[in-house]
Amino acid sequence: MKKLTRAEQHRQCMKEIRWTLIVVAVCCAWHIITAFALNGSEAYFLGMPAWFSVSVLGTIVLALAGVGLLLKFVFIDFEYEEETGEEAEKE
Repeated sequence: MKKLTRAEQHRQCMKEIRWTLIVVAVCCAWHIITAFALNGSEAYFLGMPAWFSVSVLGTIVLALAGVGLLLKFVFIDFEYEEETGEEAEKE
C-alpha cells in the first residue's frame, strides 16, 4: 500500500474518476451506436435480433475489459483516511 500526500491522493482520485468516466462513455457509445446501426437488419445472433445481441453482449465485454485495464494501469492501492487532529500534530 502506497503512502501518498494529501495532494497526491487528490490527483490519484481525480485520475481514477476521469478514466472511469471514459470507460463508461465508451461502453455507452458502443451500446447506442450498435443498437441503432443494426436495428434495421434482419440478422439474428444467438436467437435474438443482432442489434440486441451485439449491443448488450458487446457492452458487457467492453465493460469487463475496461475494468481490467483500469485495475491494471490506473488504480493504485493507497490509504485514504481523514487525519484526526492528534495525527496531524504528530507529523
